[in-house]
Parts: sequence; C-alpha cells; structure tokens
Amino acid sequence: MRLLFYFIPLLLLITSCSIFQSSRKIDMEPFSDNAETMFGEAVKISRPFQWKYLKPYLSIPEFTALFSKSLPILEAFRGIVYYSNQVVAINNARISDKEKNRQLALYLQEVIEKAIKRHVADSLRLNLTGALNVLDDIRKAEKYLDGIAVAGPIINAVVISVQDRIDEIEADVPIILMAIDREIEKDYGIIRKNYLALKVLQNNTMQSVTRLYRAQIGDKAELDTLLREDASLKKYYTSAETATTGQLAAVENHLANRLQQIDVMFKQLEDSKQEYISKQDELVAWRIEVDEKIRIARSAMSVWAQSHRNLGSGIPVPPMIDVAGFASGLVGSATKTVIP
Repeated sequence: MRLLFYFIPLLLLITSCSIFQSSRKIDMEPFSDNAETMFGEAVKISRPFQWKYLKPYLSIPEFTALFSKSLPILEAFRGIVYYSNQVVAINNARISDKEKNRQLALYLQEVIEKAIKRHVADSLRLNLTGALNVLDDIRKAEKYLDGIAVAGPIINAVVISVQDRIDEIEADVPIILMAIDREIEKDYGIIRKNYLALKVLQNNTMQSVTRLYRAQIGDKAELDTLLREDASLKKYYTSAETATTGQLAAVENHLANRLQQIDVMFKQLEDSKQEYISKQDELVAWRIEVDEKIRIARSAMSVWAQSHRNLGSGIPVPPMIDVAGFASGLVGSATKTVIP
C-alpha cells in the first residue's frame, strides 16, 4: 500500500514535458478541470482540525498511527492532479499519437522505476511484469486515447490503493475515539464520579426538604419516611409522634447547610466539569469533521477515476464535474466526522 504514496507524489517530481507545443486535437479541458476541482477538495480535507482541549492526547499511539496513514492522502490527490495535467500536456504537443503514447509510457516508466529503487513496488498491487506489459501496450497503441485506456491497470491500482487507505482510516476512527475517551476518563473519571454523586445527594436532599415541608403543614407520615431515607436525621428526632417544632427547625437548618455545602463543592468542581465537557464536545466535533472528509475524499476519487475511464474510452467527459456538490449530496445535511 505504501508505494501508492511514493508513486503518486513522484508525479510531481518528473518534469512536465515543456518541449510540447500547443495544438489541441481533442478537448481535454473538462478532464483537467475535473482534476483541479478534486484538488480543491483535497485542500479542504487536508485542512487540519483545530485542536484546543485534546492536544495532550494527540501523542497516544492510536492517534499517531492514524495521523501517519492520513498524511499521504493529500500527496496522492496532488499527484493525480499532476498526472492529469501531464496527460493534457502530452495531448497538446505537436507530435504524432504514437509519440504521445511513447511519452506517456516513458512518464509512467520513470515513476515506476523510482518506486522500485525505493523498494516499495510490492505495495502498488501491480506486478512488475504486468506493469512492463502495460507500458509496452501503451507504446503500441495507435491513438493517444487508446494509450490512456491501456494505462488503466496502473491507474486503477493507484485508485484502489487510495480507496483502501481511506477505508483503513475510516475503520480506525472508532478506535481513536475510544482511545481518547479512555485517556479523558483517566484524567476525569474520579472527578466525574464525585460530581455525579453530589448530584444524587443534592436531589435526595431537595426531596428531603420537600418531605419536611409537607410534614410541617400536617403530613406527619413524611417524617417517618425522612428517617428511613436519611438515617443522619435521627440525631434530631426519633419518630414522627415525638418530633417537636424545635427539632424540625433543626432538621431544616441541617438540610439547608447540606445544600450550601453541596453548592460549594459544585463550584469547586466547575472548572473540571467544563474542561471535561469541552473535551468531549471537541471529540464529537472531530468525529463529525473526519466523517465528512472521508466522504468527500472517497467521492472525489470515484469521480476522477470515472472521468479517467471515460476519457480513455473516448466518452465525452462532462465539463466541470462538481466534486464538491457530488460529495455534499452524499453528506447531505448530516452534522456527523482523514483526516486529522
């Protein structure tokens, strides 16, 4: 798989054939426009997420592994754009179709040879014998578009490799979510439990205040319920029958003091609570953005691949395929989440 991300960026490094002079025989402008549109989408998906609260967790192994997988995708998209431009430049050259095919084969051969030198050829999913046969078939093709069509197996290997890398990233996202959530829990688990326990105590105390109020206006049975629910009140009275007004006033003061203490403890935990909520919200926001980037990247690659197949088959390429609109149609109005 890794060869894909050596293979495509090498397209940037091979000098475009500046010897070619413009003399357009077929209209490849729409195909070039499609590639540029896809590059625009690549810029969007490469825009890094604006981390703020979760920065301390970005060094965990699960996240660094995902980050390493996602980095080459932009290079792959850029490489496809440069390949598309090369296809157009060769077409515009004032040379015969046979020479155009020879130049296209030479271009691809240089890329493959550099990949072999870097010892990553196995990841291309195209055996070297098969690649050499494809290059030979490109040279033998009579028409330039036939040469582009013959290059299909090499291009398809690239497209499949990109799509597989996108699939890997998508499969890793839930793992990252669980890993970061695990780290958050390590830092805030005890605080969160204390906060929830205080919430329960606060609710119970407010219920006790309500019961006491009912008892004070005549429902004495509430006093026995109070004792069953809160044994600490036995130091103020032992039964509903013997409870005095003074004892009930003491119970009221006790409950009021408890609520005040709970409020003080809530205020002490407020900063940690907000940090916890902010981190969880940021994790959700990252997931939403990643999901959207994955959808856009996969859609953009599919649109370009179809555009390349159509070109090689001699099918008119619709001008200005709206990759952005295509992807947006898939995403719809979803607010759910490459690439970090």
